[in-house]
Amino acid sequence: MSALSKKAIEQRLSATDFKRLTVSPILDRRQIGPSSIDLRMGNVVMVAKAGGQSHVEPAVYKKVKDHDCVRYKQQKHERVDIPFGKPFLLHPGTLALVPTLEWVHLPVDLQGIVTARSSWAREGLNIATATIVNPDYRGIITLELANFGEIPIELYPGLRLAQIAFYLLDDAPAEGYDGQFKMSFEPGAGDISQDDDYFIPAKENKKESTICGNGSHDSDGCSI
Repeated sequence: MSALSKKAIEQRLSATDFKRLTVSPILDRRQIGPSSIDLRMGNVVMVAKAGGQSHVEPAVYKKVKDHDCVRYKQQKHERVDIPFGKPFLLHPGTLALVPTLEWVHLPVDLQGIVTARSSWAREGLNIATATIVNPDYRGIITLELANFGEIPIELYPGLRLAQIAFYLLDDAPAEGYDGQFKMSFEPGAGDISQDDDYFIPAKENKKESTICGNGSHDSDGCSI
């Protein structure tokens, strides 16, 4: 698996066949570096909040995924819309999910790796995990931002916070990406129990239950 150079990236961006790479909008050609493209911060921030939850529990995600229960699980993230020119303050120890300003579509023979730009990393800003972007993925890229420093960091939509490098696969997969984040338009909580049900023990049938979004207690729905 080899990395694409700047010339190869530009060729993929202008291709007209199945090898076309889409990263849009690119507001400045200087976003394209020697082997990567800089990614800008979008206008939505999902801030992780404890709320009424004492801990993250995978078993909850195994329950019936009706609208109210899904909404309840996602209440641990507070949505904040940030206009251009307005700051967002990321406090130390805080996790925030932020979309890229760019929409991305990878061809089936490329894989993307997203990392923080080193200039921001030296200020304590970190992408919590290096994000792998699978072949044939379409959508925004969610940046999992964390402040590892000791003072808050002021962020503005449009700032180049991350970079994506592209790697040519030895063999293109027979099928494209069809995961839970396909066609994402904004960041959101994922299903951490997906495909791992066998390893998550079932909860005992107790009267302890969480309250679903409709205010009801349901031992077969959101209860734990």
